[in-house]
Amino acid sequence: MERNTDTKVTLKSLCRTVFSISPIGAAIVHALNEEQTANIEDTLRIHKEQIDLLKKIVIGEIYVNKAKYLEEIKATLQRAKYEAVEEKRRLYATYLTACCHPDNSICNNLRIFLDLVERIDFIDLKILQELPPRPYCKEINQLIRVFESSLSKNNMMVRLDYLISYRLLEQCGKDEIEKITKRGGNRALIHPELKLYFRKTTLGDNLYQFIKRGMTDK
Repeated sequence: MERNTDTKVTLKSLCRTVFSISPIGAAIVHALNEEQTANIEDTLRIHKEQIDLLKKIVIGEIYVNKAKYLEEIKATLQRAKYEAVEEKRRLYATYLTACCHPDNSICNNLRIFLDLVERIDFIDLKILQELPPRPYCKEINQLIRVFESSLSKNNMMVRLDYLISYRLLEQCGKDEIEKITKRGGNRALIHPELKLYFRKTTLGDNLYQFIKRGMTDK
């Protein structure tokens, strides 16, 4: 990874100021109410904990583009400050941690991904994890079995429709599945009585691959 000292600094060198909420916070936090301030502090606390774990996973020092990192901090906290649900604040923190992973350093879709993170949760990420990317598909009942303790079939269908609306996944036709099978795909996917098959889109796969690098507690 390039280490241009003019544009990149070690994440460690930024932690003291960022995690004390000083340069970002002073101007913003002053105007916020107590709850919003607490939400910001909690998001940064989780992010710091994840970064500490990430440094154990990534070999060597973690280098980040200072300006780019601070921009993502500010953009993320503008959303997280209104988030009352702790799990969703954790997802925002995970997004920030993913931004620091060296394998994500060349990503140019950060704002697209942040907008999508605002609209999903960890269950949606788990669904994306379970679904294959192109060209393969997964039958709905296979997916439901993974989530049977937490999601009913109806709730699963609502989730799938929601993710389809953001083009993170798509429904596959049975005819398409049969063509894939004839080309040497997974024959176990073919059940004449079952008609619903799903897979990640390119966007869905890229979003999941990006975020999972920040999921140090998985």
